[in-house]
Amino acid sequence: MARTKGTPERSKLVRQALKAFARKRNTTVDEDKDDDDAVPSEAAKQDTKPGPTNDEITTQPVMTKADELPVILPPPLKAEPWPEATPVPMPPVEPPQRSRTETVGMPTIADLGKPPDMPTTSAPPPLALGDVENPTHMPGPKDLPGGNPDDPAPPPGLVPPGDSRSLRRGNEFALVYRIGTCVVLRTGVVGTRGQWRVVEYPTYAFASSSYAKECSRFVAEGFSDYRE
Repeated sequence: MARTKGTPERSKLVRQALKAFARKRNTTVDEDKDDDDAVPSEAAKQDTKPGPTNDEITTQPVMTKADELPVILPPPLKAEPWPEATPVPMPPVEPPQRSRTETVGMPTIADLGKPPDMPTTSAPPPLALGDVENPTHMPGPKDLPGGNPDDPAPPPGLVPPGDSRSLRRGNEFALVYRIGTCVVLRTGVVGTRGQWRVVEYPTYAFASSSYAKECSRFVAEGFSDYRE
């Protein structure tokens, strides 16, 4: 729907202009003041004196508080330090004297001689060719016999009950036993010294488990217990 009237060029909203607040004038007081200002008294005329001119004001010196204070200069510096500032040297201190006590000497103990030599263990003397160790020689971990694996030696035979087994497979032998936390293994060909091996474990449980695994491995490879 179209509009019948157009948009006016000037807004019709009219605001009332704001005026400053005017204080009400007291007519009685203001009239009295006007009368007094209009006719000055004779005493006021006598007391009034002409003030200084601009030239007099500029020529007179102005004293400030900084000019009135005295100026204190520091004392002159000396080339050498004051003798009173040097401390008096202290006398040297002697080190304390330690008391010495005579000690009683230890009596000489009779000479007991040198300690005996460590026993050396080795494999038993070789038997005749074809013989078997009976009982089987099972040295400790530190008493293994030395030599070449191909040196002639009797093969292991029967072993005591416990953690020890003597196994055979044809012309080969295997000796497995446990001493404490060590597992000792000897393998080779019948009639030779064979190869020795020692493995030490931290606990008895680990050593027993390793002994059982070695026996199972040899049995899986075709070894069987030695029988006379």
